[in-house]
Order: sequence, then C-alpha cells, then structure tokens
Amino acid sequence: MENSSKSFVSGEKVQINYGSTLIEVLVTFEERKRLTITVEPDQSVHAKAPVSRSREEVGRYLKKRAGWIVRQLDHFEQFHPMLPARQYMSGESHYYLGRQYRLKVSKGSSSKVKLIGKFFYVDVLNPENRESVKKVMHKWYKDHAKLFMIRRINNYLEHFLKLGCNEPRIVIKRMKKRWGSYSVNGNILLNTELVKAPTHCIDYVIVHELCHLLYPRHDKRFYHLLGKILPDWESRKSRLEKVII
Repeated sequence: MENSSKSFVSGEKVQINYGSTLIEVLVTFEERKRLTITVEPDQSVHAKAPVSRSREEVGRYLKKRAGWIVRQLDHFEQFHPMLPARQYMSGESHYYLGRQYRLKVSKGSSSKVKLIGKFFYVDVLNPENRESVKKVMHKWYKDHAKLFMIRRINNYLEHFLKLGCNEPRIVIKRMKKRWGSYSVNGNILLNTELVKAPTHCIDYVIVHELCHLLYPRHDKRFYHLLGKILPDWESRKSRLEKVII
C-alpha cells in the first residue's frame, strides 16, 4: 500500500500494490472476531474486519496477503472465455463441442439453424441482417447448451449428493467474463458459450463448480476432491485456456 497508515472508513475501496499489479479492495468493519478477505468470481475483492482493528492493522494485513489475492484473481481469470468479434457471415468459423464448423447463411421463410456435416446452415428472412443471424445462433447455442450440460451435470451430481451436498440450482446463461461460478446461496452458473469447448473441458468446469458445494474456497480439501474425481483436471484446465470460441 502506498501509505499503510492512511485512514479509511468502512465501505471504502482501498488500493494496494503488488509488483506492477494494482488491487482494489472494498473494506468494511463489523462486529466479528477475524479479518477475512474474499475474492469473488467476478474478480472483486472484499475484506471484512473487526471494528476493534485499527486502519493501520488492516492496511498491513492487506499488503501481507496481496500475493494470495493476486493468485486468486489469476485463478478466476482462467475462466474468462475468449470472445472474438463475430461478423455472422457465410464462411465464418464457429465452434460446437470443440469442433470447428463453417457458417452458411441463406434466405428462408423462417429463422432456423441446422448443424449438418461441417457446416452451420442458418436460414433467416434477411441474410444481410447480421443481427438476426446472431440472434438465431445465440438461441441455438442456448438451447443446446442447456440440454447438453444438464446431461453432463447428471453424470457427476449423484456422487456429490452421496457426499451430503444439497442439490444445487443450475443456471445456464450467456456470460462475458467467466465460464462458470458458484454462489454462496448454492447456485451454480454456467456459460452457454462453454458448449463450444471440448466435452472434457466442459466436465472440468462442471466438476470444479460442484466441488464448491462442499468446499467454497480453493483450499487443499477442494483440490483433493477435484483430483479424486478428475485426476487429469490440470490438463483439462490447460486445454480450456486454449479454447477459441
């Protein structure tokens, strides 16, 4: 921190430096025993401190834990999908389950998408209207993502239920910043764009989020469980990081 003795008030965002990385932390004071830091999937950082702690103590602790915070931010960064700008024109490449397909846009009496051979065949009323092509493609991906990912989740869910987990609420929607996330209220969010990745990468994200039902933090217990279910999770993670969608 540039000035660790600087006073700040509850609910204020504080900036700390770790090498060339600038970290912004929302600090709140409340009646509690311990000072905790939480890094959320959206890469926001929150610190909750006991009212008995001085501002200087909190500042020193944040600086001490800066390395850990950066590692957590880097971890969530891996779940940010690569989203190249799409033109939604014939000849453009699009992906489904890790495979590449070419787009063929034609005029039709109704909007529809068919995946045949190595091509996405898209019919729209006005082929020159790229937004209409984009809309119908997004709907196709959304519908297929829900069907496919629910089947993949069911392959693993029973195992977690036997471990004593409550069945999570699964939300599948298009997100710009992450492949998936787990919320403290038990919801698991999965990105519809994930259906463009290979199946073994999809399974990695699903199992990763399911492991959070037992262990919300990325601690040793979390990674032990992840490794027990997916011994090759690191190679799946590495492959996911190279996915182009």
